[in-house]
Amino acid sequence: MDIIKIIDEILGASSYDSDYDFPRLLEHATRKKINGIAVSSDRNQKFFVVFSGGEPEGVITHDEKGTLFGDKAAYLIEGSENFELFIVNPEITSALASRCRVFDKTHVKKRLGENLPSVGGKKRSIGVLCVQILKDGKPQKGVRVSIRRGRQELMNDMTTVDGKVCFRLINGRYDCMVIDRENELYPFMVDFKDQHAETEIDIGGRGGE
Repeated sequence: MDIIKIIDEILGASSYDSDYDFPRLLEHATRKKINGIAVSSDRNQKFFVVFSGGEPEGVITHDEKGTLFGDKAAYLIEGSENFELFIVNPEITSALASRCRVFDKTHVKKRLGENLPSVGGKKRSIGVLCVQILKDGKPQKGVRVSIRRGRQELMNDMTTVDGKVCFRLINGRYDCMVIDRENELYPFMVDFKDQHAETEIDIGGRGGE
């Protein structure tokens, strides 16, 4: 069964606690050592934060493009959302958190969205950034691409046969680290401003680090 349908069934059998903005949700859950699931939804996107013993152990985000789990989902929380909190059996929250574990809780607790730069004065938005890795004009399959902010890696993936890899990100500037099949590292900066953007990076002629 689809994970979102499973969560909907769990919530339907659980008791409603209250509505909270995100900072108050974290404070309340920590103080009361809540076992539960908090839900934020609008027309386009849903967030589920899974609390176990008061800690935000798991995060899921779902929209028409698909579902993200764990740190990738937690990074997309901006901190301005409102959540409905439901009290759930601790065995259920523990099992659910194991499927969407947040390993770096600064994603949640520091609400990284507050520190993301706005571009052109516009409201931050989520989009898809696709990067094609070339070497002397030829697509590079099986190259690892890492998206970072400072020293923190946000997500990584391998390029497909056409040299492409795509990430769902909040608009902003990111460090892009390309590691080729010889383990050579090529650092780049990307400035992501649109709902969907594609860019080419040619590592030919550049010495790796």
